[in-house]
Amino acid sequence: MNAMIFALAWLVAVQLLGLGNTVGYHRLLTHRAFACRAPVRWCLTLLGALHGGSPMVWVGLHRLHHTKSDAPEDPHTPTKGFWHGHAGWLIGTTNPLLAVLFAASGFGQQAMILVTDLRRLLGRRPADWLQLCPDLRQERLMRVLDTPLVMPALFAAQLALAWGVAGGLGILWLWLVHLFLTNSSWSVNSVCHWPAFGHQPWDTKDWSRDVPWLSPLTNGESFHNSHHRYPRSARHALQGGADLSWLVIRGLCRLGLAWDPWLPRQFRPRDAAN
Repeated sequence: MNAMIFALAWLVAVQLLGLGNTVGYHRLLTHRAFACRAPVRWCLTLLGALHGGSPMVWVGLHRLHHTKSDAPEDPHTPTKGFWHGHAGWLIGTTNPLLAVLFAASGFGQQAMILVTDLRRLLGRRPADWLQLCPDLRQERLMRVLDTPLVMPALFAAQLALAWGVAGGLGILWLWLVHLFLTNSSWSVNSVCHWPAFGHQPWDTKDWSRDVPWLSPLTNGESFHNSHHRYPRSARHALQGGADLSWLVIRGLCRLGLAWDPWLPRQFRPRDAAN
């Protein structure tokens, strides 16, 4: 595979799957920050599923995070250590070395999704956070994607396609895609809740931070303290800064594919302030 094509294909995949996570799973499904046509909702959900796993699991965990932010019940708070907040929480460890190795594994998240599904097949009841997304339970696509082994099957299809197109180089390409996406997503939990980084323009009673330099790698998600202050806001960079997810939402609205993006009153355009 030509190096230029390899790099371009990697960038396209990272952007599409990343936006499926940030625009789809986070701002649309979790916080209902805007409304959109059904095909757009389905496409964003499927893009998120290719990397983030079951939408109901993702949404339930994130809603729990907001309900219990940086409290003992928060699933990925860095109050138990920076690397626990980044990746260790997924494998139940506060050991920094184990967390770093898991973060560097690339496909580790997909392995944990498989383990979780196998446990569910053996009769383990879903965690309480699944009770936080009753709205998604009403949608057939969400129920299908939450069915045990559907997510591992989607990942197996990715592996097969990557191998079929470019053999071992294709697997390397896919590994690099997942390595970047997992760590950029997890950095919002770790870097954006760690006192050494960024700043807190809002008093939210938790550790959340706005970290502008991380924004290009997270599609705007790193304005995290602003997000915790206004969780439903379709725009996270409320006081200025790069927010690609917001630009995509605005673009969808201008095309008539989405509408009603919610913003705090003081940050709405003047003609939409009332």
